[in-house]
Amino acid sequence: MSLYNYLCDKFGKNNPFFTSDIEYMDYSRPWIYKELNKLCSVNKIIRFERGLYYIPEETIFGPSILNPNKIIEKKYIFDGEQIIGYYSGITFLNQLRLTTQMSNVIEVYTNKETSNVRDMMVGKQKVLLRKSRTDVNRENVAVLSFLELMNSIPSGFIDNEKQGILVEYIKDNGINRKDISQYAPLFPDKAIRNLVESELIYSVAQ
Repeated sequence: MSLYNYLCDKFGKNNPFFTSDIEYMDYSRPWIYKELNKLCSVNKIIRFERGLYYIPEETIFGPSILNPNKIIEKKYIFDGEQIIGYYSGITFLNQLRLTTQMSNVIEVYTNKETSNVRDMMVGKQKVLLRKSRTDVNRENVAVLSFLELMNSIPSGFIDNEKQGILVEYIKDNGINRKDISQYAPLFPDKAIRNLVESELIYSVAQ
C-alpha cells in the first residue's frame, strides 16, 4: 500500500492530521516527510500549516478548502485520542441551543494553550484561546464546560426553557455534587452564584 493510499484509508478526505499521527510501516520520519512533500507538490495532499495536512477532494474550483472548525477541533479539543479542551462562550451556548446569537469568534479552553488568553486566526476563522483552568480530560470535560457556562452567563439568563436544556445536560453527563465541589474552586464565585440562583444546583445528583 502506498503512503497516499494509507493516508486516505486512515484519515479520509478533508480531515486534518498531524505528521505525528502517521505510522506507516517501518519507514523513518525523514522518509515520510520527504514523501509528504512530494504529495504536496502534486496537490494529492495539502499542508495547512507546518506538521498539519489534509487530503483534498477535487471540485470544479480545484482542491477543496479545509473547514477551519475541523482544524480547531483537532488542535485544541480532541486530538484523535484524548480530549484536550472544550468550547465556551457563545460557541457553547449555541451548541446547547441556549441562544440563537451568532459570534464570529470561537472561544476555546485548552491544554494546548500556555497564555491566559490569546487571539489567533485559523484560516479565516478568528479563535479566542484560553489556558485551561486545570488539565482537561474525558472525565472532567462536561463539568468544566458546565461551570464555565455558569461563569459566563449574566444573572437571570436562565428561564424555564433554558433550565430544562441544562437539566438534561447535567443528567446526560452524570454531573454530581462531588464534581462540582472538586472543580468549583477553580472558577470565580459567579459560577456557583448562578448555579444556585438558577436552581440548577437541585438537579445535580448527590
